[in-house]
Formats: sequence, structure tokens, C-alpha cells
Amino acid sequence: MKTTIAAMVGLLVLTVFVGYAQCEGLQSTYPKQNYSPSAEPYPVESQVGKIFQVCKSGEVICPVSSPICDDLKVVDVVDTPDGLGFKGISIGTTLCSVQSANGLRRVFRITVQ
Repeated sequence: MKTTIAAMVGLLVLTVFVGYAQCEGLQSTYPKQNYSPSAEPYPVESQVGKIFQVCKSGEVICPVSSPICDDLKVVDVVDTPDGLGFKGISIGTTLCSVQSANGLRRVFRITVQ
């Protein structure tokens, strides 16, 4: 009985340690050293018809999901071979965000000229 309890406690400690080590490792995978989910929106300059590829920007941990845009008259959400993108539709500025692979959202201020 004591051996079983000691083994269970050992597994629990090991699980917590491994989970903590994995969380610490995630911090080094941020694309930018000063990355902060509460930072100002990342500015994007685009043109009508041009696609901004979110994963290639280096501002998020891919794959991304759950795109949200304030004004779909300015940009459209599109799939590209390299992941999610925002395609300029008409001149204007809007805020868009995506959920990063680590669960955090990144906001982009997209200006289409």
C-alpha cells in the first residue's frame, strides 16, 4: 500500500515537473523577443488585391484560428498554402485578430491603400 501511494505521488510530481518544463519552453518559441499579447495592434500596410500572410509575418505562433475582422468591406479572410491571410478588398483601415497556436490572440491594424 505504501509503495503504491509513493509511486502515485512520484508520478504526480513528475507530471507537474514535465508540464512546468513544457510551459517554460513555450516562452522561447515566441516569434518576437518583445512579444506581448497586450501590445498595440501590429500595423500592416496592404493594397487592394494583395494578401497579407499572417504566419509569414512572424507575429504569431502558427497554426492560427478564429479570425475576426471589424470591417469585412476592407479585408477578407482567405486560406493560402502558407496558412491564413487577409486580402485587401477596398481602401480603408480595420482591426483584425487571430488566435495563435498557444491560445493568445494577436491584433493587426490593416490599412489598405
